[in-house]
Amino acid sequence: MQMVWSAIFPHSLRVLLFVGITLLFIAQLVPICNGQIKICNGNTNTSTKFRSNLNIVLNNLVDNTSSSNGFNISTSGQGADKASGLLQCLGDVSREECLNCSREANTTVRNSCKDAIGARVWLDNCYIRYENYPFGGQLSIDGQVDPGTAKALGDPNLFSAAVKALLQNLSAEALRSPGRYSSGQTNASVTYQTFGFVQCWKDVTNVSDCNSCLSTAIKKVLDATENGTRLGAVAGLGSCMARFSSVLLPPTPKKSSNKLVIVLGILGGLLVVLLLCLFAFRRKLKSVILGKPEIVRRDADMDSVFSQEPELVFTLENIKVATRNFDENNKLGEGGFGSVYKGTMPDGKQIAVKKLSLKSSQGKVEFLNEVKLVAKIQHRNLVNLLGCCAEGSERLLVYEFLVNTSLDKILFHPERKKVLDWNRRLNIICGVGRGLLYLHEDSQLKIIHRDIKGSNILLNEKLEPKISDFGLARLVGQDETFVNTKVAGTYGYMAPEYAMLGHLSAKADIYSFGIVILEIICGRKNTDVKLFPEFQSQLDRVWRYYSKGNIIDIIDKDIVESITSEQVSRYIHIGLLCTQEDASLRPPMISVYAMLSNPSITDLPEITKPAYLKVAHKDVLKHTHNPTSPTSETSVLLSTSFDLSINPSVYPSINDESITDLGPR
Repeated sequence: MQMVWSAIFPHSLRVLLFVGITLLFIAQLVPICNGQIKICNGNTNTSTKFRSNLNIVLNNLVDNTSSSNGFNISTSGQGADKASGLLQCLGDVSREECLNCSREANTTVRNSCKDAIGARVWLDNCYIRYENYPFGGQLSIDGQVDPGTAKALGDPNLFSAAVKALLQNLSAEALRSPGRYSSGQTNASVTYQTFGFVQCWKDVTNVSDCNSCLSTAIKKVLDATENGTRLGAVAGLGSCMARFSSVLLPPTPKKSSNKLVIVLGILGGLLVVLLLCLFAFRRKLKSVILGKPEIVRRDADMDSVFSQEPELVFTLENIKVATRNFDENNKLGEGGFGSVYKGTMPDGKQIAVKKLSLKSSQGKVEFLNEVKLVAKIQHRNLVNLLGCCAEGSERLLVYEFLVNTSLDKILFHPERKKVLDWNRRLNIICGVGRGLLYLHEDSQLKIIHRDIKGSNILLNEKLEPKISDFGLARLVGQDETFVNTKVAGTYGYMAPEYAMLGHLSAKADIYSFGIVILEIICGRKNTDVKLFPEFQSQLDRVWRYYSKGNIIDIIDKDIVESITSEQVSRYIHIGLLCTQEDASLRPPMISVYAMLSNPSITDLPEITKPAYLKVAHKDVLKHTHNPTSPTSETSVLLSTSFDLSINPSVYPSINDESITDLGPR
């Protein structure tokens, strides 16, 4: 073979041929290394209970990946609605690669086998399976084979024999290995170098079962090479896997004074190194190109926070115990940055844990921002941050637990809001005002919250308010009037000069606070598309009724009988003062709080028209281009006097979640 190779091709041409074939091989290799084998059970089950149990199982498989050494099993439910799942990472991958693969497998199996009662997915680094019955420990040798498309050169019999010997040797090593896997390489003839890998899943505890599965997998792999004419194949079975891939070896170098040969050899070597680097970082490239989340690692900023505030550090194990491993039954809610869970510490103290989503590119920034800010500010009307955790891929914030959750969940609930009589509503308004006054004027740091709204105002057992969620908060200099920044917050609560121009000042918080005041008095959200168009914008509606002296019709009917027209008129007036279109006319927080807390101040400033916009719903959808918002018919959340048709960069948040700012704070 070597003599024929040398006779047909001079050395310089052999080098060029090697480089070209290597390029072709790498192009063919990518589908083998990053491919997917998917099997969906043909039977379906659309039962809500089964799908709920399956969702719990799949979430558990991914959530426990970091602490399970790459093997998880999970079950949920009873009888016909029971769901069982298994996740197995390959033995030669890192913990981070395992976690990334588990997330990808979870997404793939959900998208590919939506209503199936069972499914299996093999990826480059892991395997996931679910069924509607317990299957752990049962030998399964059925599956699929994915042959590579690249063709082999040379003697197919010699090549096939080398591959068979390699895989059988690896199988023998795997049976002796505690992890039941083995990898290795060999020269399959003088033309190729072959890499192989075999593994049994950890639920296969019987050695003979493992041997039976690997023998079947190796036979399927060899059959898929079409008698040694293909350069790679992978067999994914229910209890194991086997795979190989081959790369063309360079021709044996010979002495030559030909400079062209030397140059081509160097260039070929550099090209191979480049290709190997691209192959090594293929997952990172996939993450960048496809927008898949990368694991958030500790960095200098994070380490400095943890070293300065060691008493804030919680261990992941303690938090898992407190939340019962983030049990869905302990879930309090979900927002733009992640989910919040209730937990109970060993001493009986209840906590709320915010588990930041790695799908949110804002997660790390919010985590650092909140730890740095909230750890340094303490006030009766600000939520108390108890600590945080940054282990592996997890980013967790631990707060005091407030039994009555958030203001919006009570205020906008037809039954629960009845506990909010006028005195309690006034106490909530004044409490939020005190918290904002502290942030703007009294704390060592001048802080603009940027996301004041009902869902970020938590209530304790006495229905006393505490401002929460400082992930978007911005520090500003004491002498700064405003700063130009990217927009972050929730449209509908955003001041127009900030939403449209990026001009951020304390007056932006005051505008949001004014909206909240009017929501508390009227008992309805700032916008509601279920109403007729002329009533959808509350700010518009309040202004029109107040201007005509008719305020009874806009007050929440649950408090009408407990408040006089003079009382409610005063606080509506203050709310409208805060929401004036011209930011310079909005009073500072110290004046707002004085007017709220001191009824003897009767000479209130005159108010001008607030900023609001009435726009047809179809027009809103036409100008909406927020890629994170789901497509659904919902409300116009931006109240502003600007015309959306000439400001297409403005896009309402359709899901009432915070819009994130990816720039520095």
